[in-house]
Amino acid sequence: MSDLETIAAAPSTGRRSRLEAAVLAVVDPAARLFDRCLGAGSPWGGLRPGRRVLVGWLVTRALMLLLLALTQQTVINDVLYYVANLTPLADGGDLALVLDEYPFPVIALLGLPWLVAGGNELLYALLFVTLMLAVDAAFTILLFRRAGHRQDAAVTLWLASAPLMGPLTITRFDLVPGVLAGAAVLLVSSRPRTAAVLVAVGAALKLWPAVLLPALAAPTRTRWRVVAAAVASGLVIVAASIAIGGLDRLLSPLAWQGDRGLQIESIAALPLMLLWSVAHDPWVVDFTRFITSEVAGPGDRLLILLATVASVGAVAFMAVLWVRAWLRGRSVDAETVGWLMLTSIGLLIVTNKVFSPQYLLWLTPVAVAMVSVAPRRDSGIRRFTVLLLLVGVLTQLIYPTLYLWISEIYWANPLGVALLALRDVALIGFVVYTARRAWADTRDPARVVRPDRVSR
Repeated sequence: MSDLETIAAAPSTGRRSRLEAAVLAVVDPAARLFDRCLGAGSPWGGLRPGRRVLVGWLVTRALMLLLLALTQQTVINDVLYYVANLTPLADGGDLALVLDEYPFPVIALLGLPWLVAGGNELLYALLFVTLMLAVDAAFTILLFRRAGHRQDAAVTLWLASAPLMGPLTITRFDLVPGVLAGAAVLLVSSRPRTAAVLVAVGAALKLWPAVLLPALAAPTRTRWRVVAAAVASGLVIVAASIAIGGLDRLLSPLAWQGDRGLQIESIAALPLMLLWSVAHDPWVVDFTRFITSEVAGPGDRLLILLATVASVGAVAFMAVLWVRAWLRGRSVDAETVGWLMLTSIGLLIVTNKVFSPQYLLWLTPVAVAMVSVAPRRDSGIRRFTVLLLLVGVLTQLIYPTLYLWISEIYWANPLGVALLALRDVALIGFVVYTARRAWADTRDPARVVRPDRVSR
């Protein structure tokens, strides 16, 4: 029996609720299907592990590229947006004004393929996708080596993630900070300084990984190495950003975020989206200068305020978890660090007034890395990750396939918003689950009970 198939065979620790039974009725068959398609039961399952992983990677990434070419061409628009904003640099444009909604160091990442492409949009898109595939391949190799050069459940789930998460995986640079965070989970025990630098670089690209550093520094044995590496890396990044782009450019992503309204896919926007789907007026869904669709109308200011309050509350809860983890530092391992990181990322997502489909790329690499570091008998994290990948399929269905159903006045608006609500409820469920696991793992070591390590 493969590592992935064992989750369906895990014994029960007690009576399951109807909701748990319904979830497992979907998750466990999906896990078996992943193994049969990509693991030891695949058509190429007889190959040696390294070759089997290589064939699985090529097949799944080819399928993802096929989705991009045939049904999801619109997701390449962000890549074209990158190159369109970089092009003025060729005529002496102000570097500090380029893509100022993102942290300044991201220009180095996005600018590399632009320099090679010489301003050609098609070539830039090809090079950008190639760069993201290289990042993806590097994480696959890291997972494979972490597993002892065999294909364990983590490797299989990462192979499956590409077609399930869809072409957004390689058309958004969110993959990079997500993979860096996932790699940090894999390396925190053996190479804590490297793990800290990876998270600091991720924060330089997308800001959100900064909230992962307190969790990364929780284990007592490696704490001060992590802190020192993170502080040194952060100071270098901030100093370079100010020296090249100025203080205003350093802070511009925060100003951009503060000015944004309610993005239609955010959980905060769901009440208005439900009303809009059946009544439309006086609510309006419009494509704004923030390159996204937002909902506006009666109640939007209140919901933005509530989202802000929820975000503050989320940070306060994170702080409590960090303190608990630091106090229990000697018993904190990579698994506990992973639960803290997943909880922090999840809270950032569900309490934000903005949600883009690529935010799932923040969670997925960390969840897969957790599968790698958690004990083999821990069926909870495997089931969590399988369900997260299935939510990726639902997200693909919402965007770009049926995006018209939630972004334009259309007869199917109620159906589209119902799918949106289903995805949002699933995300809230994820955060509740990760918070419970993080809370249990940061309890007094003498009192910790982890039933999920047997089954859930």
